[in-house]
Amino acid sequence: MAIRDLLRGRLSLRIYLVGLAQIAVIVAGFIAVMEMNRRTGVNPGKQQLRFITSVIARSLDDPRALEGALAIVREDLKATITVIDPDGAFLATNAPGGRPPCDTTAPAFPPDPEAPRCYTAALRFPDGREGRVEAIPPPLPPPFSGLRVIAFVLVVVGVSSWLLGRTLTRPLRQLSSAARAFGGGDLKARAALRNRDELGEVSRAFDEMAERVAELLRAERELLANVSHELRTPLSRIRVALALISEAEGDVAVARELLADIGGDLDELERLISDVLTAARLDLEDAASPGGIPPLRRERVDVLDLLARAASRFRAAHPRRALRVDVPEELPPVDADPVLLRRAIDNLLENAHKYTERTAEAIVLVARGGEEVAIDVIDRGVGIAAADLPRVFRPFFRADRSRTRATGGLGLGLALAKRIVDAHGGRIELASAPNEGTHARVRLPIARDP
Repeated sequence: MAIRDLLRGRLSLRIYLVGLAQIAVIVAGFIAVMEMNRRTGVNPGKQQLRFITSVIARSLDDPRALEGALAIVREDLKATITVIDPDGAFLATNAPGGRPPCDTTAPAFPPDPEAPRCYTAALRFPDGREGRVEAIPPPLPPPFSGLRVIAFVLVVVGVSSWLLGRTLTRPLRQLSSAARAFGGGDLKARAALRNRDELGEVSRAFDEMAERVAELLRAERELLANVSHELRTPLSRIRVALALISEAEGDVAVARELLADIGGDLDELERLISDVLTAARLDLEDAASPGGIPPLRRERVDVLDLLARAASRFRAAHPRRALRVDVPEELPPVDADPVLLRRAIDNLLENAHKYTERTAEAIVLVARGGEEVAIDVIDRGVGIAAADLPRVFRPFFRADRSRTRATGGLGLGLALAKRIVDAHGGRIELASAPNEGTHARVRLPIARDP
């Protein structure tokens, strides 16, 4: 399991591989140091010593020739050579200060550069007797000390860690810069990292968050502009109606008609303010209740009665719009907050009416029971583009911005409906296509006996 998690985490895998590489380089360095130190105590090559012995043997009859041969060996091979005759007496040497001491014991490891090793080889004299040659090789560089090994390890670890750190700090700086720019008000700031590791995932999550926040801020700015229009329109109609009533001079019929219009405008204002207040209430209680829904006042709700009341309210509000209701004679009850659930159904019906331009097109309200209660609202209106479907449940989002003034509303209807349905443990589904209409379905769990 740990190996699988390591392979999935590409950043952790990179760090793990760098660590392995550091260990491998350090081990290779120690092996190389040990090998170099071991070579320091190795005797001269046999062929080299044999060559020196043969050169000296040819010069034994002539002291001057012997002296010249020894000088050449010291100059070219940097070796100190001493010739001992068969009687053990000193014969000649190329050492500047006379015969050097010759220690033939086994060298220590690592060898001491201050105590040079001496090697001997047999030397046959012209009379047939055998003397010897004592050879001291030139001093080799001192072996690696502990401080050098530590310095080597620190350099390897430091360089590899620095390279690894650069691969981490560069994207982090880019992400930090984007976060500061976004926090400073630049809503177009994005990290846009192309890394395929965990840093890339963090970057993509940040960019998605920034995109959503930017959309919400744009929607809220539109809210400020739209609320003034949505409030001004019915208020203007009410003002005109009141002016006409004052000029009616006792015409009761005209007054009643205008008062009815005023009542409709007041209903519109009440619905608009209720949407705004409900959205604010849900947002304020995000921390206290999952999904931003306040505690529900649940009770056993008769779905048939709920739908009948919703249909009656819709027909009263839109007498010119046909509403076909297809509901069975019996439906299982649900445990719900009747006020909020009624609000969700009203919002779906109102949304279907608002985006169905032709008055002759009927809205269809269907309900079915079973393991759950399914409530469908179907229209044949303008529909929603596929690119907008994932965003229609966001607060203040409206798919067709060009219809803002014509249709009214703040883009809260579907968002509130979804949050209310989610709070009841149900779900809301939406299927739509441009110019073909929209099919909204609410699924609610049925009430269970305690």
